[in-house]
Amino acid sequence: MILKSDKLNELSDPLKENILPKFAVKLGITHHSPTQATLPDGAWLFKYLFLTQEQRRSLPANAQMKAGVAVGNVLQKFYSDTIWNFGPQRKLQPNKNILKGKDKAELITSEIDEYKLYVPNDEKDRSKFEKYQSEIVEVSNHGFSALENIGGAALGPIVCEEMINITQDLSSLLCSVVGRTDFTFGGVSAGGSSQPPLPSLIVELKTSWSKLGKLKKDGTRSFIVSSLPTAPSYNHLLQCSFYAAKYQFKVPVKLVYLTVKGYQIFSQDNCVDLTPEFLEKHFKNMCNIFRRRERILAQFEDDDKHTIISKAAEFIDPNFDHPWCWFGMPKEFMDEARKLWRIS
Repeated sequence: MILKSDKLNELSDPLKENILPKFAVKLGITHHSPTQATLPDGAWLFKYLFLTQEQRRSLPANAQMKAGVAVGNVLQKFYSDTIWNFGPQRKLQPNKNILKGKDKAELITSEIDEYKLYVPNDEKDRSKFEKYQSEIVEVSNHGFSALENIGGAALGPIVCEEMINITQDLSSLLCSVVGRTDFTFGGVSAGGSSQPPLPSLIVELKTSWSKLGKLKKDGTRSFIVSSLPTAPSYNHLLQCSFYAAKYQFKVPVKLVYLTVKGYQIFSQDNCVDLTPEFLEKHFKNMCNIFRRRERILAQFEDDDKHTIISKAAEFIDPNFDHPWCWFGMPKEFMDEARKLWRIS
């Protein structure tokens, strides 16, 4: 069931309400996203400017990513009243969640069945894929415990995957910033008003999975169980700051980590980085990342698309030694990246 929302038309297309700078039109980009802010400039330029959307979507996933999606789906389907997902013509729409409150074990089993359709990239990824099928059960159950600890359905209607948009009139950027929330509690008006009340809470969910250990004599892999973090990742804090900025830092944001060992909840009560003051600082840092990129691109906006990208690359370190952002990139794409930066 598609829900009527005055925000739907506003958020489905960032181009409708805002005038884009010339370089953005030529490059075919409409907005920034919190995820893009977590990438070094080189990887961002190659993935979001050089590659086409189809090529970017073809980049290989991995067992960790797929397992994280499975756990997120389990928790969202159990708790949410509304889930935003892609409808006709790939436009995001709010839909009533018909699985709310369904048996937890059934939801987990269904997501594991979906997870099993994933085709691993190599033998290491296959070992993880097989291991995580059992870990999904434990991590999901810890997710239920964490959300119940937070308050669950008692905090009001729950909306998942809602697309939110911080437009140019709310920041000093030339392009909007667009992202999607994991869980938004409250903030929904019964009449579908275009100005609903502020949410009571936003929750960002992160999962961590066992890492490959040494190869055993029998050919199987040992695994090292991931520990719960003692402090949030700064990249995750940047994402949280975006959600807080949407509501002028008046809505608390909690960051939840899940592993097979349990869960850890960070909030403004136990983490200074999640207080309104520090979230505002983190959001300014995010905007600085986007502003730097906009200024580099704007220098060459009178050139064609290929020239803009090539000249911008001269100002940016590709950082090919980064521990994860180039990992798994297909050889043909890596060859193109090295050619772009004139590295043989």
